[in-house]
Amino acid sequence: MKTALECMPCFLRQTLYAARLSTSSIALQKEIMNSVSAILPELDFNISPPHNSIRVYSEIAALSGCTDPFAALKKVSNDFAMVLSTEARKTIGQAEDPLFSAIVFSIAGNIIDYGSQQHFDADKAVKECLSKKLTINDYALLKNDIEKAESILYLGDNAGEIVFDGLVIEQLDKKVVFAVKEGPIINDALREDAIACGLDTKCSVISNGTQCPGTPLDDCSEEFLDYFNSADIIISKGQGNFETLSELNRPIYFLLTVKCPIVGNHITELSGKEVKTGDMVLMKSSPQGLKENGKSSQTR
Repeated sequence: MKTALECMPCFLRQTLYAARLSTSSIALQKEIMNSVSAILPELDFNISPPHNSIRVYSEIAALSGCTDPFAALKKVSNDFAMVLSTEARKTIGQAEDPLFSAIVFSIAGNIIDYGSQQHFDADKAVKECLSKKLTINDYALLKNDIEKAESILYLGDNAGEIVFDGLVIEQLDKKVVFAVKEGPIINDALREDAIACGLDTKCSVISNGTQCPGTPLDDCSEEFLDYFNSADIIISKGQGNFETLSELNRPIYFLLTVKCPIVGNHITELSGKEVKTGDMVLMKSSPQGLKENGKSSQTR
């Protein structure tokens, strides 16, 4: 997925929020806003928004001296999800299809995102998501592929929601490698978050080698790419991972809550089903299907 004009005000909104988390100095916040505003025209519209955000957040960190402004919020998210996971695990255990129930919790947990939306009630947001049906539901395909798979690569997204990813992994009964980010970027999960949430007791945890809120393969480590290229199935959590991998011809299942109309439009183009902000999606990648249907994969 390519960067759109609509991403520009979103970058500025994120910059203001991150600047206020990074420093209490109004003068420095203004300097950060001015500096990021100056580099926006230089961003590459041929790459994904998460890839472009690397430069935006690097600028914020360089000026503020704060490399992880979302650290406190990530801890809050992890603690919140750990508390909620006790009841979630009970619900999953009583479900007719525990794996599907765990996946729904995981997609609902994707709402915990301080990059796309800064002010929200996490508990209320997750419960509202749990009451919805999946707008795109490729679960039957996923379940069939899981049964045949020997190895699964699971791409983590945000802190907090990775607790619910752990509930999915508990149900997979397969060899799973869970990938997090190498360095701080927004509220994306790092290795220390995965350990704090107990993911290391359920599967192997690796870094993708980047400090990007997505998975830009050109920048990923060789270790990660080895797992990515050899995995029988890739489960991709969250909007950022979707934006960077949406048109790749690999066995990827995208699990996300849509938080942006541009992403919703892109999923609509890929799937042929209308998808809007707030919708929950479990979709198998199918870039070759676009060509067969005569549709363009270019996001406008």
